[in-house]
Amino acid sequence: MIGRGKRVLFPTILVALALATTEGVSHLVIRLSRPLFAEEIRTTRAIFREQSDRIRRLIAPDASRMLGVDSVLGWRYSAGHHDAANTISSQGLRGARQYSAHPRPGVARVAAFGDSFVYGSEVADSAAWSAIMERLFPQLEVLNYGVGGYGVDQAYLRFRAEGRALAPQLVIIGFTTDDLRRVVNVYRRFISNRELPLVKPRFTLDTLGRLVLLPEPLTHASDYARYLRAPRDIIELGTNDYWYEPAIYRDPLYDNSATVRLLTHLWLGIHRRYFAGDRLIRHGEFAPTSAAFQIQIALFEHFAAAVRSIGARPVVVIFPDRESVAEAREGRRTVLAPVIQAVAARGLEYIDLTRAFLDREAPGDVTGWFMSGGHYSLSGNRVVAEWLGREMVMRALSGPGHQVLRGGHATGIGGTPETAATAGSTTNSGPSSGAPPR
Repeated sequence: MIGRGKRVLFPTILVALALATTEGVSHLVIRLSRPLFAEEIRTTRAIFREQSDRIRRLIAPDASRMLGVDSVLGWRYSAGHHDAANTISSQGLRGARQYSAHPRPGVARVAAFGDSFVYGSEVADSAAWSAIMERLFPQLEVLNYGVGGYGVDQAYLRFRAEGRALAPQLVIIGFTTDDLRRVVNVYRRFISNRELPLVKPRFTLDTLGRLVLLPEPLTHASDYARYLRAPRDIIELGTNDYWYEPAIYRDPLYDNSATVRLLTHLWLGIHRRYFAGDRLIRHGEFAPTSAAFQIQIALFEHFAAAVRSIGARPVVVIFPDRESVAEAREGRRTVLAPVIQAVAARGLEYIDLTRAFLDREAPGDVTGWFMSGGHYSLSGNRVVAEWLGREMVMRALSGPGHQVLRGGHATGIGGTPETAATAGSTTNSGPSSGAPPR
């Protein structure tokens, strides 16, 4: 009996030692891999603990805070906010300038909707492209409605709520690389567990391919308080969120085993990149077959239709990120190419600002045009302002019902779905149709 017990005990000890060693190695790998992975591998306890801390700060009364919860859009910048780098006017626009209800004669009013690239994050008010554009082109007024973290879905909803108020003649619909994943997101921390605990509305497509709005699920700051009482209840928001992963939020082994966390993280990364049927990127480009892509293009069409319904001219503007500019300067297709092709194929007017960076001599390398957080630097904002300003003046001088500037002549640069796929494409114009989403 003793001999049999030893025979059982020995392999048990070996298994225990192997598991302990594996756990120890996994803990070490997780610790050492932090600089390598975009998404840090953490326990769900740590994720929820940080979530609670950030929710407390989000809902705590603080008149000095720039970002606030919005019942329709998810969040917005607080009107009247001012700090060392950011001013939000009483009209909710970036900068201190107050705009009249209608532009002066001979001045074209441009309204820009979108995310942090539209807003001009990481630089002061005066260094944002919209402010530079107004200084360089006095015949233009540029109303900056950009908000950091927005998807085109939120930008579209903001236009529907506010876009008519200040009578713009030209409306920019901004898009950058990070925007595509946001149109299938509801809770930002499902995209990255280091994000702010912000919740947003989103659209889906019905069986006929029509946009259907899923409204903002948390309409007041106080609604967030329930997740302080029960942090795990946040997984309810995963029902309509592409980025929600049950393996992280529901599996108890994930929370209790470093090995399970490491293997889960590696598998999710491989699956999303190579095997997921609805993955957003294929062969280094946005995948037109993905639901996110189809929703995004439908949003462009509905956005443009809504702009035309108020008598203004819609222009989709592509704001390339650092990687896209670098790839284009090397003569390669960028991840954005399929979006530009789809926009052009539907006859939507667009401007691809990649061309603006191709026509400039690089400051050593492209990093001089970008800040550490990925947004445009002062010089990058100036590149955008100069190119986009000329394009906006051209449109203000041309086209039926848009000859709002006095004197001068305009010339156009045509684009096609074929040329749009290259970095050298610039603009395309044409009619489009679309009914408002229900």
